[in-house]
Amino acid sequence: MRKKVLLLLLILVCSIPFTLGARNLFNVSLGFGAAYYPDEEGFFGPSIQDADNWRFHGELSARFWILQANALVFPVQCDNGGQGVLMVGMGTLSLPVIGSFFSLELGAGVGATYIPASSDAPASYYVLADGQQAAANEIPFGDALWRSPIYLHAGLASELGPIGLRLRYLSASKASLHTVFGENAWWDIFNTESGALSLVLSLRMF
Repeated sequence: MRKKVLLLLLILVCSIPFTLGARNLFNVSLGFGAAYYPDEEGFFGPSIQDADNWRFHGELSARFWILQANALVFPVQCDNGGQGVLMVGMGTLSLPVIGSFFSLELGAGVGATYIPASSDAPASYYVLADGQQAAANEIPFGDALWRSPIYLHAGLASELGPIGLRLRYLSASKASLHTVFGENAWWDIFNTESGALSLVLSLRMF
């Protein structure tokens, strides 16, 4: 059994150079998409018709060979009625299956939620991984990022000329970089509390 697994891995590794030949070595693209956040009733229940369960977002992606970086920006609605933004940065493995037509993407990153000051929130703040709010004037952005949730994602991507299409499942973990490295609680990365199904249409810039 072990020999079969090793043989399969060897075949996959050896096939990467051939599949890479059908797509550009370097790619930078700008995309816009919609993410669906299901409620407790499930993915395909009545919640899919609720506009509150959908979020539009933008993203910038840069890929070199099989390494890819993604920056996602989501507008968010707060419980107190305020508006904010969720910024997620992710590192991804983009593994070609059928050249540029079909790729498998697996990755992780960190997302920071920033809520600017408004009539409902007199001071701007960050929402941390444990749900606590930290005033933006009391904590540097780097520290807020260190204590913000880790995100995991898996998806399928396709490139047809300059047009790209990506289907992704993005989930927020209960862990942060602080708990993983500071408290050595790396297993919390896989303890997710919410997830979204995202569909993105992108345009290759160069």
